[in-house]
Amino acid sequence: MSYSELTDWMFNLERFGIKLGLENMEEFLTRAGDPHRDFKTVHVTGTNGKGSVCVFLAEVLREHGLKVGLYTSPHLVDFRERIKVDGLMIPEEDVVRIGSDLRGVMESMAKEDGEKQLTFFEFTTGLAFQYFKERKVDIVVAEVGMGGRLDATNVVTPEVSVITRIGLEHTNYLGRTIPEIAREKAGIIKKGVPVVTCDRSPEALAVISGTCRKKGAKLARIGHEFDVTGTRMSLDGVDFDYRGAKEYKDIHSRLLGTHQAQNAGAAVAVIEELARRGIEVSESDLRAGLKKAAWPGRLDVVSRRPLVILDGSHNPDGIGTTVKALEALDVVPLTYVLGCMDDKDAEGIVRALAPTAAKILVTQARFKRALAAERLEEVVKRHFDGPTETLKDPAAAFERGLASIEGKGLCVIGSLYLVGEAIPWWEDRKRNRAHKV
Repeated sequence: MSYSELTDWMFNLERFGIKLGLENMEEFLTRAGDPHRDFKTVHVTGTNGKGSVCVFLAEVLREHGLKVGLYTSPHLVDFRERIKVDGLMIPEEDVVRIGSDLRGVMESMAKEDGEKQLTFFEFTTGLAFQYFKERKVDIVVAEVGMGGRLDATNVVTPEVSVITRIGLEHTNYLGRTIPEIAREKAGIIKKGVPVVTCDRSPEALAVISGTCRKKGAKLARIGHEFDVTGTRMSLDGVDFDYRGAKEYKDIHSRLLGTHQAQNAGAAVAVIEELARRGIEVSESDLRAGLKKAAWPGRLDVVSRRPLVILDGSHNPDGIGTTVKALEALDVVPLTYVLGCMDDKDAEGIVRALAPTAAKILVTQARFKRALAAERLEEVVKRHFDGPTETLKDPAAAFERGLASIEGKGLCVIGSLYLVGEAIPWWEDRKRNRAHKV
C-alpha cells in the first residue's frame, strides 16, 4: 500500500465523526502493546494556545538534549506535521508500515463489535504513540484533540498536565458555558500530577482549582505561582520577564502577541515542574528553546512588503486575542481573507474582526466542514458595513486580496484549514517570482 492510499483510507475514517470516550482507545492500545507506557509525557489542553505551549516545550526539551516526540493537530499542509521527533516529521514509509499494522488491529476490533470502530483521531493517536515507542523517545509533548476528559490522548499519565486559555468552542460536545467546558478540559488532571494553567478566568479557575484539590494535584496559576511581566512586542517577536521558582529577564520568542508571552510563561512553569521530577533544564537551554520555537500559521508574518499575515484563529476568543496583537503592532486596519468551519461561531468571529477591517474577502476552504462562502457572506454583511467581496475559490481570494489591499496589509484568518491552503499558495508565489528575476 502506498502512502497516499493509506492516508486516503485514514482520512476516510472521518466519516465516523467524533466519538468522545476512552474504552475503544484503551483496547486499541492494549492490543498494540501499550506503546504510550514506554515514554514520559506532558499533556496539554485548552481552547487557545495549546499548540504554542507544545512547541515551546518541545524546543526547550530538545535543547536540553532529550529525544522529544511532538503530537499536535490539525496539520496545515502535510498530515505528517502531526507527528514529529526532534522537529522532523514522521517519514512516509513509517506512516505506511505502522498504519498498515494498526489497521489490522482496528479492523479486528470493529469486526468483533461495530461499536468498537475507531475514529480518524483515535487511529492517528495510536499511530503516533507507536512511532514514538519505536523511536525510543525520552518524552512526548501531546496536545489534546478536543476537550480533555474523553479525548483519545487522555490515556496517558503525564509528568505535568497543562491547561491553556479556555473559551467557548465545540459547544455541542463540551458544554455551552465556560464552567462546563472547563470541567471537560480539567478531565486531563490525574491524581498527584502537577498542573500548570495560563487561564485567568475566575469561572475556569474555580473548576480547575476544585479538580486539583480533589485529585491532590499541585496547581501553578499564571498571576499567582508564576507570572509574565514587562511584555514588549514588535514584528520580530515578543520579549518578557518571568517570575516563578526562578526569575528570568528579557526572554525572547519570535512568536507574535502578548498571549504568546503567556504561553511561553506557561512552558517555563512546566519546565520548573519537570525539574522537580529530575529533568533540570539550564537557563541557556531554556532561552534558546523558547527563541527557536516556530508555529506556522499563527500570527505568522510571511511578508513585510507588502505586509501579509497568516493566522489560524478560529473562534471569537482566539480572534479577539489576535486583533489585540494586531492593534498593538499598529498594523490595522487590514484587508482580511476570511473563511470559517461550519461548526464555529461565525457571528462571533466576524464581530471580533470587523472593527479592524478595511475590507473583507469571503471564501471557503476546500474541506467538507467549511462554512459555505454564501452563508459566511451573509454573516459578514450583518456585522461589517465596509467593502466586501466573495470568492468561493480560496486561491482566487488570496490573489484578489493581495492585488487589492486596503489598509496596512493582508491577513488570511478564520480557519487553520484555510491557512493550510494559504501556505502553499504563498510558497508557490514566492518561487514563481524568484524564477522571473
